[in-house]
Amino acid sequence: MGCAPAVSSPPDELDLVTAASALEETLRRLQEVVERSLHGTLTSRKHIERTAAALTALGPLESEIGVHARALVAAIDRSRRMQEELTGRAHARALELQARSAELQFLMDSLGQLGQETHRVAGAFEGQSSPESLAAAALELDALVARARELADQAGTRGFEDVRRQVDSLRQQLSAARNRLTLSGGTAQA
Repeated sequence: MGCAPAVSSPPDELDLVTAASALEETLRRLQEVVERSLHGTLTSRKHIERTAAALTALGPLESEIGVHARALVAAIDRSRRMQEELTGRAHARALELQARSAELQFLMDSLGQLGQETHRVAGAFEGQSSPESLAAAALELDALVARARELADQAGTRGFEDVRRQVDSLRQQLSAARNRLTLSGGTAQA
């Protein structure tokens, strides 16, 4: 139930920021070339040659922009896949948490019911000394000890050691109360 390793892309693939930066830099160079070709008059041979040279440089820059744009799209796609994978893993963990929370809630509710039953039994038989009432108390305590043992086993099997220890502590208290009852004249433990 540990955390899985982080998702990363192979080192030869550009990350999103690098791909975007490369595209932005090439677009900036394209803008500079286009602005150079637009300045100046076309009235002298020198200006015409400079403008022609600037316009000739546009082809390779446009190809480079295409390469960078595809790299950026690929980086965006990898980012989207990573986001989907991470979201899927988080969703699976949320479902696991929900299931474990339901298990824990069941165990805690059962422990609460066991505690209430323990208080009910203790209150019902407090001060009773007739053999019939002591025998009834012994039977109820035996049943509560058995339920506590079963609940402790369930908690341990499900991996909730803290709950298992709590239930086992209650079971020990119930067993001690049952032993005191036996010593005071109640029926022997079955």
